[in-house]
Amino acid sequence: MHKHTRRDFIKAAGCSLLSAQFAGGLSFAQTPAGGEKPNIIFILIDDMGYADPSCFGNPVMKTPNMDKLAKQGIRLTNFYVNAPVCSPTRVGLTTGQYPTRWGIHSYIASSTKNDNRNMADFLDLDAPSLARILKGSGYATAHIGKWHMGGGRDVDYAPFPSEYGFDESYVNFEGLGDRVLINGHGLSDQSGQLGKGDIKWADKHELTGIYVDKVIDFISRNKDKNFFINLWPDDVHTKHLPEKIGKWKNVTDNPHEQKFFAVLENLDEQIGRLMNALDSHEVAEDTLVVLVSDNGPTDGGNFYSDGWNPPGFTGKLRGRKLSLYEGGIRMPFIARWPGRIKAGSVNRKSVLCGMDMLPTLCSIAGAEVPESANPDGLNMSGALLGEAPIRDEPIFWHCGEPFFQPGTGSPFNSSPSLAVRDGDWKFLINPDGSEAQLYNLSDDISEQNNLFDQKPAKVSELWAKIRAWASDVGVPVQNNTPTRALDPVTIDLGKSKARAINTGVEVSESQGQQRFCFDGGSCLDVFIMDVPRLEDSGVMISAEAEPEAENGVLLAQGGGRTGYSLYLDSGKPAFCVCIAGSRTTITSSSSVPDGKFEIAANLKKNGRMELFVNGQLAASGQADSAFTRNAGDSLQIGADLISQVGSYTSENWFKGCLSNIRISAI
Repeated sequence: MHKHTRRDFIKAAGCSLLSAQFAGGLSFAQTPAGGEKPNIIFILIDDMGYADPSCFGNPVMKTPNMDKLAKQGIRLTNFYVNAPVCSPTRVGLTTGQYPTRWGIHSYIASSTKNDNRNMADFLDLDAPSLARILKGSGYATAHIGKWHMGGGRDVDYAPFPSEYGFDESYVNFEGLGDRVLINGHGLSDQSGQLGKGDIKWADKHELTGIYVDKVIDFISRNKDKNFFINLWPDDVHTKHLPEKIGKWKNVTDNPHEQKFFAVLENLDEQIGRLMNALDSHEVAEDTLVVLVSDNGPTDGGNFYSDGWNPPGFTGKLRGRKLSLYEGGIRMPFIARWPGRIKAGSVNRKSVLCGMDMLPTLCSIAGAEVPESANPDGLNMSGALLGEAPIRDEPIFWHCGEPFFQPGTGSPFNSSPSLAVRDGDWKFLINPDGSEAQLYNLSDDISEQNNLFDQKPAKVSELWAKIRAWASDVGVPVQNNTPTRALDPVTIDLGKSKARAINTGVEVSESQGQQRFCFDGGSCLDVFIMDVPRLEDSGVMISAEAEPEAENGVLLAQGGGRTGYSLYLDSGKPAFCVCIAGSRTTITSSSSVPDGKFEIAANLKKNGRMELFVNGQLAASGQADSAFTRNAGDSLQIGADLISQVGSYTSENWFKGCLSNIRISAI
């Protein structure tokens, strides 16, 4: 589809190359580490967050087999995938190049949806392939598990994995060739109608075990030669359909987390079974095992709309799947090679990315990378083998505009569409130059302190590098002066303070009182960690309002399962609560007065609801009880956009001004 020369844009943008051997598209022969070629098993888990393995900080459950791999090998804490979504990540790992070079910048879907997003239907066979290179170096090769680089939906014309250098393959509904499909799954049914391979059927929770069986069988037939195996399971991707969730019901009341923990537990057990098989076949000492995830944990709006937080952990990292904040692209990385990788080691200095895997693994395997491969990635094998090389090239990302809207479930996780990490600096921006954000990750890993104003020279430098890179890989950008993203707003809620993402609200302060003015298309989205906790409590809310329209949500927390909303309905104030999925609304019989007025509402622990205007009771009612659990989504001021509490229309933006906002659980 696309063919490109080596990255002259890096020099033009002022970046130095890590090593002269990577310049000018030169091929380079490798010497195997220690003089011996290892077997390689590359485990790519689907949608597992940075802190989902307990060795990376899972606060709820243990993953003993992943932890054992880490204790026997190395953890890298600065490993990045090249996209916050599956298909481009897989392309980067496979080709050693930026996936956008091959027209893949989001997940591959139907041909129509691909075309609408300027996406390729499959990875071009002209693209470099790690498996093809290793096969040419004498490796037996297999791809077992999720493919998602072409095939599925209505795309029955994609190449089989074998055409990319795999001797054997066994995939799922997002690939062609021999595969196992999921019972009762619409996309699997569609895949089954395509044919193109030997097809078996199973329940989703059985798939990882089936894949591991296939890997063990391949090892048993190839243990006397070098082998390279991709084990890319469907887990822990939704839908979570585990065989057993019983014990997790005692850990969390979130049904999505219960299923997720059961799936993660089973995945970890299957990894342990594979490691035991390496021992039983006496190849563990000769095998390099690499384990990573393809992007951050799910952030689907369906979780929030059901009134729950989505499952999966990112630790201190902001962002999740489809976000270019760290939680969407920084992944756990574990590598084990007994006797060659120091057991229990941690590399916190070297910055690696998915594209580095082709030159890195080829170096370790002693495979020559041909000149035509032109890897964008670097040979960072030293980072695995006891050194701590410092990356001397930036890493770039693109996800979203101008081709599509990523659609994260929470505005807090929604990032600009372009990003670069260069040393400790991280810069995010949209193709039109808007929402620019500059962070120093060495002291701000959570990406909270935008240094745009303090470091204008660094902003200009990194924006120039992004534009040069985008031009090279085919992402349209505008040569506009960067405009700073609005800072988070700190709101005094009376008994507490909260930080909120500002999507265009005018903020001012007079005599120590905050005033927020909304234009009918902007709101404040409060950080999830700062929202009032509602479990076993009521709520008391109040504000001074100056509306300019008869309809709109003043503030709302939660959704249709648990939450509350204070809003205007045809000029009349209304207060709504949702408790265990049951909605109760009280509405004043009179319209609000002109100009500024005080509005307040409360839900008491006995379920009594009251609504006041200028200190006078305007309406009352009775809910079943106080809240029985916490809300699943954030507190929004000026709208209710994720999961609606009230029965108002989706166009519920508030227009006007609010001040003296007070919210507390009671």
